[in-house]
Amino acid sequence: MKLTRIVKRAAGHYTARTAAGTFTITRTGTGRTWHLVGRRITAAYRTLRAAVAALKQLRPTPLGGMPTRLTKVIARTHQAARTTTKALNYRCLSGNIAVAVDAGTLIRTGDMLERLGADELKDGYKSWYGKFVKKAYIAANGHPPVMVWAQHRTTGRWIHVAAYSPLNRALFIGLASYKQTRHLIQADFMEVA
Repeated sequence: MKLTRIVKRAAGHYTARTAAGTFTITRTGTGRTWHLVGRRITAAYRTLRAAVAALKQLRPTPLGGMPTRLTKVIARTHQAARTTTKALNYRCLSGNIAVAVDAGTLIRTGDMLERLGADELKDGYKSWYGKFVKKAYIAANGHPPVMVWAQHRTTGRWIHVAAYSPLNRALFIGLASYKQTRHLIQADFMEVA
């Protein structure tokens, strides 16, 4: 906010005029703090310079009510975002897809292998199975599947993995086309692939 002028009234007492109104800046009796008062705002500062800087940052509300410090509100929002956990950040990035995965309406390729009892497969084989499923999905639908952030079960790193409907054909085509997972296909599923 643009200051029109600051006038010294007495020792330790100033008047500042701005577009939002008139404010007074006074020093306490001990001289250690300065108080900014006016338009329903009272704040204490260590120096006169800090009080004037705070006065310049005051913004009137759209309705002309009490002035607020927008920079303070923005700083609080940024601080809250910085202090959230990594798991919450990735959960927010995933949004409704993570909720669908938790509910079981969407599954990841690792979930499919667990349902088939293939827990003994190495992580590298599970990853390649996911690549085969994604390739089959893109070939059938013309676009990539929805992605969700998940924490890797052994390394703990957050990775972006695809999520599919539990009965999607690409899951079974991937099982049939990847040589490390062919043994998981039963005769009933071979017709689907």
